[in-house]
Amino acid sequence: MHYFFGNIIKDSHQVILVEEEAHHCAVVLRLKEGEQIGVLNKKGTVYIAELVSVHKKQCIGKIISENEVLPPKIKFHLVVSPPKNNERLEWLVEKAVELQVESFHFIFSDRCVRKQLNLDRMSKIRDAAMKQSINPYSAEIYSYNNLKTLINMLSNDANTEYFLLHCLENKEKQLLRPELLLQIEKSHIQNVYAFIGPEGDWTIDEIQMIKENLKNVREIDLGKIRLRTETAAIYLASVMKLLY
Repeated sequence: MHYFFGNIIKDSHQVILVEEEAHHCAVVLRLKEGEQIGVLNKKGTVYIAELVSVHKKQCIGKIISENEVLPPKIKFHLVVSPPKNNERLEWLVEKAVELQVESFHFIFSDRCVRKQLNLDRMSKIRDAAMKQSINPYSAEIYSYNNLKTLINMLSNDANTEYFLLHCLENKEKQLLRPELLLQIEKSHIQNVYAFIGPEGDWTIDEIQMIKENLKNVREIDLGKIRLRTETAAIYLASVMKLLY
């Protein structure tokens, strides 16, 4: 079954596909009246509908069923200084969406080689991954020129925790073990933000900025094997998935 994004008209039990979605349905896939499609509303519901009208500018389906998908118990956000390699960055977005990451916050940090980001391209990759994985929750994607801008926007409430990953050795680092995850789960944390630096890591000043301006910061150790930026991001998203 093919999945699309569409407008939901509950009063008439209809889904309506327009613009690119309608074109893809009618012209690219050549679906016909009577065939079934899946429709994601980007807010947690998956609809199954039977096509009753198919046109390249608008497709209409009659809702057969709807399924509410529960959101993760703990919302996981990635704060990443994006890698230079574009394929690795796109892979990160695709796989993180499949793992139901809540949002992406891309930072052009001091050691970040990349100087620009195509947010439209990232959004298209996100949307394709949502349809492929039937994930009805849309992750927001943001970019910031520096770390300080993001930090000033983040919350210091008791329900939010921050994971800080870096390569410096210190005694404050905690290994990401099952008992740590259990502790987080029992503490009723609602949001976890993971700070993952670029190929050259966060600078000492950036690390201090995070620690001095945010509460509930845990310095996380992922083990003796050094992981690439995108690998660390997907590893963390996969581990957090255990708490869903």
